[in-house]
Amino acid sequence: MHYRHLRVAELIREALSVILLEEVRDPDLQGFITVSEVEVTPDLRRAHVYYRVHGGEEEWRRAERGFRRAHRYIKHLLGEHLFLKYIPELEFHPDRRPEEAEALEELFARIRHEGDKGDS
Repeated sequence: MHYRHLRVAELIREALSVILLEEVRDPDLQGFITVSEVEVTPDLRRAHVYYRVHGGEEEWRRAERGFRRAHRYIKHLLGEHLFLKYIPELEFHPDRRPEEAEALEELFARIRHEGDKGDS
């Protein structure tokens, strides 16, 4: 089994982290944004880029707007960082998994707490 797409995904994640930190000047992408994961299709034609924003809802909206506006430029910069025959199309997705997990934990804790009160 070939795992090239997994290696390419990690290379893209590392390069995008540098690009966002040092090269992109879009004001909507100037906050503290991290690339949490990249998934590349086995044919290397598409990359799903998951990002986290450290801030409130307004920062998340700004980041989404910035990625929509700058995705072609970011792909161009990625081509300068990586020596691949083909640079995949980039699709940016907010990664809210930690917040979702935290909300579920709080819900389960409330359910447990309510259950404990009912047992007494």
